[in-house]
Amino acid sequence: MNQLAHIDRDRPVAIAPGVIFSGPPSQIVNLPSYIKRGVGAIAVFAAYLYALTRRPAPWFAPVVALLTIAVGVVVAYLRTAYTETIIDAARITCRQGILSRQVQSLELFRIEDATSLHPWWQRPFGIGTVLVLTSDSKNPQWRLPGMRGAEQLRGELNRAAIALRDAKGHSRSQHGSAVKPIAAWHRKAAVAIAKSRMEL
Repeated sequence: MNQLAHIDRDRPVAIAPGVIFSGPPSQIVNLPSYIKRGVGAIAVFAAYLYALTRRPAPWFAPVVALLTIAVGVVVAYLRTAYTETIIDAARITCRQGILSRQVQSLELFRIEDATSLHPWWQRPFGIGTVLVLTSDSKNPQWRLPGMRGAEQLRGELNRAAIALRDAKGHSRSQHGSAVKPIAAWHRKAAVAIAKSRMEL
């Protein structure tokens, strides 16, 4: 299986042989949150200055508000920084968590379809979200946000899933015998929901 050529992350990541992708999402996924909190900080500062023209205002009020905003920014940054996605020739593995860690994996042969979504505010940075629909009843939908080369990664996942099913002798309707294939309306609904979540 071909590796993704030159997957630049926010920091360099060594790609081992047989690994399609390895690393955290791009911090660009937090851009709307950063902008909203920046606007909030400006609003707090402006409100404090306005209050001073009316009556004496306690200095700690804006400090507490600004600290709350700063904590939100740090938490958003750390959540992304402490998320690791590894896609190899057999499965997708996601590790998440700052203090406690959660590890999930998905066998590639269970992939029904992969779609790449590119919101307008992410396109200038060359990133997108890969939405993976699966035959796994416990995890029917996987979202991989902040992926550089999302469209190419989508193609790699679809090709890997088909190759693994062929190697195992499974068809799209056979793998996961207790699970029915995902219907077309389910795919459309999942994509629509993912798009709405990524709107700025």
